[in-house]
Amino acid sequence: MSAVVCLHGAALASLRWGPFDEALWPVLPGHLDAPRTTPSVAAYADAILPGLPDRVALAGHSLGGMVALVLAARLRERCRALILLDTPLSLPRWLLPRAGTRTVPVLVRVPGPPILARIVAHRTENREMRPAVVASISATRPAGLSDALIACTRFDGRPLLNRLTAPVLCLLGRRSLLTGRRETEAFGRIGAETRTFDTGHMLPFDAPDEVNPLMRAFLESHP
Repeated sequence: MSAVVCLHGAALASLRWGPFDEALWPVLPGHLDAPRTTPSVAAYADAILPGLPDRVALAGHSLGGMVALVLAARLRERCRALILLDTPLSLPRWLLPRAGTRTVPVLVRVPGPPILARIVAHRTENREMRPAVVASISATRPAGLSDALIACTRFDGRPLLNRLTAPVLCLLGRRSLLTGRRETEAFGRIGAETRTFDTGHMLPFDAPDEVNPLMRAFLESHP
């Protein structure tokens, strides 16, 4: 079976999820020791593409799912399966995505990563994971966090859907503030297997006992 490549969410590079013990975990630009790049999902995909194996299964959460979607659309001969965990096709309008380049740098300065970390941790329903979420986000370089959030605000994955050839498993959190009916309907139209769970955006951390067996079975059925 070909390699599994897992892509982390914004500021969550130090955390692991999923049932894949031997998965590869590329570090997205601006996270940990990875250099920064242009704050766009396409540029993040460009940065990690050279390190990918010839044939892969891609799995990504949030920003990592956006990057995985771009890669799967590009690598149609190399990607055997795609798993997306609460990955928005674009940010909801109430988040004012077009204003991201102006508002994100302000948010990263004030209240700053430590306060943002506590907000995200509060939305993590698995209480045991909250300290790790706080630690990961707090340790992220402000410039890297700003870049990642700006990349999310600029992303629109809808034009990519018809370019996918790999089977897709789309896993969503019912209480997520970032995904919903739009993703369910859009992925359903391309024949993706879509499942919704009684949790929020931090799905892979909140419901591992539910999502991990599904992910493993999905990849085993698409070797």
